[in-house]
Amino acid sequence: MYKYVSLKNKANNQYRNVHATKMQDNYESPTCKFMLTEQEKGLYSIMNEKNNEYYQDHITTMSDSVKDDGQKWRFLKLEDSNNEYYIQNVKNNKFLTVHASKLETSPSGSEIYILEER
Repeated sequence: MYKYVSLKNKANNQYRNVHATKMQDNYESPTCKFMLTEQEKGLYSIMNEKNNEYYQDHITTMSDSVKDDGQKWRFLKLEDSNNEYYIQNVKNNKFLTVHASKLETSPSGSEIYILEER
């Protein structure tokens, strides 16, 4: 897994960013740059480089630290892809989706994220 990435949704071609409830069309560093840190085997925290806050299970807000499984994520790689993933929260088992302020209970095409090394 890359240490520094951008998270681009495949369905709308927008990037996750410093705001938990917004996405944007163009990549900007450090606004759209994230550090992935392995917390346990195969589980990662997603910290934004600009505000040093973490995505969490309450997707409408971000956390200032990794407190529990709410700030840990699984990156489920799609078969036959180099860098396409479903990103699933460990605490509630929901997925990042095309809508910045929403998590989905099951993955579909709008939950695919392209990880680009930064």
